[in-house]
Amino acid sequence: MNHNFAAAKEKANMSLMKLSTRNSISSSLRIFQTSRFLSYVADDERVYASSSIIHPTATVHPNAILGQGVSIGPFCSISSSAKLGNGCRLYPGSHVFGNTELGDSCTLMTGAVVGDDCPGCTVIGSNNTIGYHAVIGVKCQDLKYKPEDECYLEVGHNNDIREHTSIHRSSKSTDRTVIGDGNLIMGACHIAHDCKIGSNNIFANNTLLAGHVEVEDYVHTAGATVIHQFCHLGSFSFLGGGSVVRNYNVMLLHK
Repeated sequence: MNHNFAAAKEKANMSLMKLSTRNSISSSLRIFQTSRFLSYVADDERVYASSSIIHPTATVHPNAILGQGVSIGPFCSISSSAKLGNGCRLYPGSHVFGNTELGDSCTLMTGAVVGDDCPGCTVIGSNNTIGYHAVIGVKCQDLKYKPEDECYLEVGHNNDIREHTSIHRSSKSTDRTVIGDGNLIMGACHIAHDCKIGSNNIFANNTLLAGHVEVEDYVHTAGATVIHQFCHLGSFSFLGGGSVVRNYNVMLLHK
């Protein structure tokens, strides 16, 4: 009988130890999830502390400027010249390089890359979503680009830029690539250097815009549309799937 009592007592102690361990782990997780990491930023010789949630595997340069309520997931990286607005969210494995500014409430999905270490800057407005493995604001694919030249990309507000899309900076310091507001740019689209895109456009999957293309507002391209360099699409244009728009003047000059 004493043996049974001792066994029962030992079993009860083991249960208490397991419960204590689980509570300790849960408590640690809660502490991590709600912890606030202070990032001190300088502005006009004044210093502010901004509260953000930063995963311990993320790399955030101490000179980066973080707004309030920023969330940075595992294995992300933030450059020294980066500036993130309030409420930005970076999902695991997303990166902000070079002189890049994100407005308030921007979201970078897993694998997204914004900015480049080349001269110039990338400026993203507020409430933009950058999709999985999209590459935004890197140097262009134009042979006339010189590595020492500054190049620029400006993106407005409320754009939905989907997975695997690429948008390049300008090819020279006197120009810039510009994206307006409220555009839906679907998966695997490409917008090349020096393009000027207006607002409220819809580019379906695999729409490809060569350099210096101008698109006004409320344009809709169906899938696999190709726009030749220096072309201009007026507002409310609609292009069917697989359409090719060419600039014959440029083609004749090349011949």
